Amino acid sequence: MIETQIHISVNRKTDIDMIKNILIRNKIESPVYITEYGEHFAINFTSTYEEWELDKYICDAFPGYELTTDLHRGRKEIRLEVSRFQSKLCTTDWGYPIDDPLNETKYLIKKITDVPVQFNPEIKVLFGSDERTYHINIIPGINNSTHQKGFLLLKEFEKEADPETAEFFPDTLYETQLDAFYRGKDRLENVVDKDYAEYLAFKKKKKQQREKIPRKIVREFIKGCNNNDCDTIIKNISENLHFEIRKNWRQKLVVDGIEEFKNYVDCSYQEICSRDFKIKSSWLFRDDDIAINLETSLPPKESEEPIKGYYRIGMNFRLINENITQIIVEI
Repeated sequence: MIETQIHISVNRKTDIDMIKNILIRNKIESPVYITEYGEHFAINFTSTYEEWELDKYICDAFPGYELTTDLHRGRKEIRLEVSRFQSKLCTTDWGYPIDDPLNETKYLIKKITDVPVQFNPEIKVLFGSDERTYHINIIPGINNSTHQKGFLLLKEFEKEADPETAEFFPDTLYETQLDAFYRGKDRLENVVDKDYAEYLAFKKKKKQQREKIPRKIVREFIKGCNNNDCDTIIKNISENLHFEIRKNWRQKLVVDGIEEFKNYVDCSYQEICSRDFKIKSSWLFRDDDIAINLETSLPPKESEEPIKGYYRIGMNFRLINENITQIIVEI
């Protein structure tokens, strides 16, 4: 036999008499327990069926309210709760276990009033830090063959359109402005995607132009190092150059000023000249700083370490007004 345990929580004590009358009218064929707690009444009973009629009687008794399992994530007064529970051990009259035992709670809350959705026809779109404004233009329309009235979506998205002259999409007459707006948002994506592709191409071109001279300066510096050409090396060096060599993130050498740097380039223990550096393809630009990776098979002229067959070196440059003000070499 399938038994359903039914629990009703009456959260307004003044409603208890009304709920009692509903239970009496429904002719519950089992004892009904009514327990009073601080702020509410609890009603419990067991029935051989689900007593769905109770839901209708409760809704009829509370106009403006509805029984729902969804609280809509809002903080609403729950005037009453109806819970139904069936044990997994219950069986049918034939002795088979029931497939989907009940375990649900419904809440009596005020009905939600459908408020028409308001929308702004202006759509803001961010391309990185650039903000662009698009318009979804909608005008009233009529189907001449059926005389049905509705709304038309205009083909203009870049600006607010003149309803008298702008072309419209003839495929659909929308029942509401909101329907036309939703369709307009879908169509707008194609326009935005095209504009964004142009934006990226323009941005890439500007980036290439911005990086052209710094790349040239860095390449000339590396070429000067490979050729051991001091004039080329210091061609774009600032008088106040700061030069460091780091190994395993620790400072190995620090040189300040262009004269000290020239002395370093000419010394026997320098590590940046005549090594046939190859610049790897990945350049990193960040504000005034440029980071590159170099590869070579040639060791420094003087080294206390065992010679390796392959060396990978990082160089970080800082350029200000097309002059190298800082070089950090990571070996």
